[in-house]
Amino acid sequence: ETLLEHTSCGHTAGGIAACSTPSTPGRQDTCVMPVTLEAIDITLIALYFVGMAAVGIIFWARGGGDGGGQDEAESFFLAGRSMRWPAVGLSLFVSNVGSEHLLGLAGSASATGVACAYFEWSAALHLLLLGWLFAPVYLRCGIATLPEYLGRRYGPRLRRWLSLISLVLYLLTKLSVSIYSAATVLTSVFGWPRWIAAAGLVGLTACYTAVGGLAAVIVTDVAQSVVMLVGAVTMTAVGFGRVGGMSGLRSEPPPSLTSEEWSRFFHIYKPPDDPSFPTLGMLLGQHVAGVWYWCLDQAIVQRVLSTRTVHHAKASCLLAGFLKITPMFLMAYPGIIARKLFDAELYPANGIATPNQAFPLLLQHTLPPGLLGLNLAAAVAACMSSLDSVFTAAASLFCLDLYRGWLRPAASPHEVVRVGQAFCALLAVLTLLWLPIIDVLSDQIFLYKEAVMAYLAPPIVSVYLLGVLWRRANATGAAASFAVGYTLGFGRMAGEVWCKLHPPRPGSAADALFVRLHFLYAGLLLCLACLATHAAVSWAAQGADGGEGRAVDETLLAKCSCGGEGGRRAAPAPKDP
Repeated sequence: ETLLEHTSCGHTAGGIAACSTPSTPGRQDTCVMPVTLEAIDITLIALYFVGMAAVGIIFWARGGGDGGGQDEAESFFLAGRSMRWPAVGLSLFVSNVGSEHLLGLAGSASATGVACAYFEWSAALHLLLLGWLFAPVYLRCGIATLPEYLGRRYGPRLRRWLSLISLVLYLLTKLSVSIYSAATVLTSVFGWPRWIAAAGLVGLTACYTAVGGLAAVIVTDVAQSVVMLVGAVTMTAVGFGRVGGMSGLRSEPPPSLTSEEWSRFFHIYKPPDDPSFPTLGMLLGQHVAGVWYWCLDQAIVQRVLSTRTVHHAKASCLLAGFLKITPMFLMAYPGIIARKLFDAELYPANGIATPNQAFPLLLQHTLPPGLLGLNLAAAVAACMSSLDSVFTAAASLFCLDLYRGWLRPAASPHEVVRVGQAFCALLAVLTLLWLPIIDVLSDQIFLYKEAVMAYLAPPIVSVYLLGVLWRRANATGAAASFAVGYTLGFGRMAGEVWCKLHPPRPGSAADALFVRLHFLYAGLLLCLACLATHAAVSWAAQGADGGEGRAVDETLLAKCSCGGEGGRRAAPAPKDP
């Protein structure tokens, strides 16, 4: 509550505590009154939930609990490495475009305009990097998790570190943001208690993920992508119809904005000192978090690891890259439409703004029966597609890297699958226990998520990028990069929150480092520091690490180079001793 009291529109340049307007302690957004659904809306939502539950049951009946040996674990965690590019491409898209996009992009666009869509367009570049640089290396190495590559490249210590860090990041960012977004929509539209809405979504997603594994997740992602895209297209079309098309949208500004301010809503470019989305910062610093998210995060890359060949992996990345063009038009513009139609509700005269209510307001006031149910199903699909990605990735990291790779190396594949299913249930409970903390987030959850990634992704980007591209990078340098990067990253986060609670003197060092310095610029500086540390320590420690780093270099890079035949996959290597 103390943090929320200080979340006012001061001189902050953007970060985990950034906010555009004052907030009230413990505030629950209440500008949307619950709606009464028609029979057709209830029918569409019920059909969606029945369909998702049926997928889990079908995959469980087809062998979710039978079989044995290595094939059982590989089938559960990697869908038997048999997926084709259309399904994987759609799964990549919906795994990223979750409820935080439907709610968060619309909310940020209602506050600042279309500049937030740059994050979506830049993803196409990162997907090309995944398909043409990282995926060939991963697939030829035959790895099942990304920390496994780190372990084979630098040694088992780094593998365990990354697995633990990734699990913490999933809980603090991806799970919390997805649940917060979906629960906000369901609470606003239906009037349900947030705990009930969150528990239902988490429980159903964990169930079909636990019993069906990655294959069930990818199949449901295909269906969810169709539901989500159709829902977003219909809501965008209805919204443009309400405001008279693009010309009507741009003609007159909302009462709270001047004509000049409103015109800037439709420009991607923002000045370097913009508090939310400076273009220079996005061009330089956003790619740090983007490379981690798309190329180095188990929740996303696990889909690519399940493909048949490198060719299928590249094609799936191309498909997902083209689909990432659509969020600007289907998610950001609806937020601007909401600002035009509901300016008084989103930004009332009392100063308590609720930009996260842009999407729920559109649902309630613009959609007729039938389309309302379709879009509610789309919002639920977006949330569940993000959650199932994290559940499967977290189960893979815990079971393959920590449980079998460290705690119980002699565990059978059947036991590993059972532990993965139990871990999905545990993660669901932890997510619900984290729910009260979500209210402390910024009123623009999209900015919160990007800021946390900018602070915590640089060490991971450093160790993978140099590990793939530079033979001299070794385990000593990677460990030093982790130590420096996370000391600085968590320090930046702590300093930012402290300065929000206790504003520093303008012009002081604390003001410059933790308030004025935008998170995108901070993320770039952190990444450069990690790369420099990794390179310098690796160079100085050549031959001083017992030969471990060099031995891994020669055997791994000879086998897993970026060149060569694109259609082949290497057999999985033995796990770390």
